Amino acid sequence: MKSRLFVCALLLGCLTMPAFANSVSISFTNSGITSGNPTSGITSVANDLSFNGTIIEPGQFATLSFVLGSFTGSLTSGGTFTGGSFELNQAGSVIFQTPFSGTWSQAGKGLYDLAGSFSTVFEGVHYTGTTNQLFSISFNDDRWCLKGLSGKTNLTATVVPEPGSLVFLGTGLVSIAGAARKKLWRTNS
Repeated sequence: MKSRLFVCALLLGCLTMPAFANSVSISFTNSGITSGNPTSGITSVANDLSFNGTIIEPGQFATLSFVLGSFTGSLTSGGTFTGGSFELNQAGSVIFQTPFSGTWSQAGKGLYDLAGSFSTVFEGVHYTGTTNQLFSISFNDDRWCLKGLSGKTNLTATVVPEPGSLVFLGTGLVSIAGAARKKLWRTNS
């Protein structure tokens, strides 16, 4: 009986281990606006890429672009946005792109906070994360523009096992269970 519990615990450990082993915490900051506006897309410089809290790429490493999509509320007092997009791009190559939604709120006189979240699977990697951006707005001749954008993005990347790997894992687990059962049957006979 104890042997069976041990085998079950071992199998459970083997099943959950891949989920934890391939997860990495990524963060970076951004500052300034290189082009655009919220309706057509804001592009900013992404700086100081870190993995699990250690900076591995100091300085500018990519560009960050986001579009708010459908905005509900007031630009001056805040609101929510849905159906936007969030993209990290390095040298013309998309690292990942995902749907983006969140809130826009007033943080002070002329200062605003944009907080959004995203989740996607891109090229075999599952990304989930949040971004928080501070900026000011100026209104000139019925036009408005963002100034002084700066923020931080935190995300978690987890490798999604391919179906072939899952088949091999399942086959291995069935083999181990069969061998353990056969061994238990021989020792009990």
